[in-house]
Amino acid sequence: MSESESEPERPIDIFRRSVAVIEENLPPTWSLSTQRSPDLSEAPLRLDLRSPDGAVAKFGVYAAHGVLSSDVPGIADRFPTGQPGFVCAKYLSEPVRRQLDSHAISYADATGNVSLTADRPAVWVRGRGADADPWRGPGRPSGQLTGDPSARVVRALADFAAPLAITALVRLAGASTGATYRVVQTLSDRELVTRLPRGGIGDVRWPKMLREWAAEAGAKAPTPHGFHAPDGLEALFDQLRQLSGHIYAGTASVAAAPFARYAPTRRAHFHADNVDQFADALGLRRVESGGDVWITAPLSPSAFDRLLTRDGIRIVAPSQAFADLLVGPDSDEAAAEHLLTWMIENESQWRRAASPASDRP
Repeated sequence: MSESESEPERPIDIFRRSVAVIEENLPPTWSLSTQRSPDLSEAPLRLDLRSPDGAVAKFGVYAAHGVLSSDVPGIADRFPTGQPGFVCAKYLSEPVRRQLDSHAISYADATGNVSLTADRPAVWVRGRGADADPWRGPGRPSGQLTGDPSARVVRALADFAAPLAITALVRLAGASTGATYRVVQTLSDRELVTRLPRGGIGDVRWPKMLREWAAEAGAKAPTPHGFHAPDGLEALFDQLRQLSGHIYAGTASVAAAPFARYAPTRRAHFHADNVDQFADALGLRRVESGGDVWITAPLSPSAFDRLLTRDGIRIVAPSQAFADLLVGPDSDEAAAEHLLTWMIENESQWRRAASPASDRP
């Protein structure tokens, strides 16, 4: 694609650019033909490929500005049984191209990515275009798993087993409907979740999802405050069993220990709604370095979602503990992997049942 080429906007322009990509890759003895759409701005409904001996493959056409991985099953259902399908768009990402290949759907985008296959006449055309959307500028950033909505939705998808309707996910996550859809689209485009035909969540690759969320959210993590427990951590834990009136939860190694203790706890990490009040209630001394207690005020209240109580101490859910072990002030990759092994082997003990019948996908 030439750098001077403008961004195609109308479906017919996207289609024409994509057909030009195919023609550049076809042998000269093959030809393409179409019938003009009644609406001149729309793409035609059919693309015909003719071989030198006169055999014709007739492709149903689907044109779009963009396609997500989650869109592909629905697109596949648009084509009648036995009719090959052809998808064209301004840009098709590599995960989307893989999805189209898996559904035996031909495609081309305006950057030069193309795959056209047919049994009769036998043809296979393949070409490589851009690896990134050339028209996605600074004002149109790719989806990122940062901020409160992402934290809410990722945590809910980790903590509740699929299948899950979007309406149920909105309720469980506590995010707005629009924000939930945007986060789900980002997760779907990264192939971290699969979508059902009616839009619900069919499956969640929750270990990879938690890793990617932790890595991106960790870049904007809350400031950790260091403290020293004068009488040691065991005495601190005894105090916590008697503490009331404070919003807090142990995380990282404190929260992992009841499920998969990796090593004796030498530093304790807590999330607290009010760092200073929580520290004062426990008689902790603020230090610049060398402390044995970290306290953070989480940027998203989702850190306090689905808290557990173990041995009289409030702790975060395993999904939050795993993320905090990856990127928090008490981070420990080996301990995180140890907890993850337990989570995978004991999924039914921490992931909750799917939504009620009224929320089924």
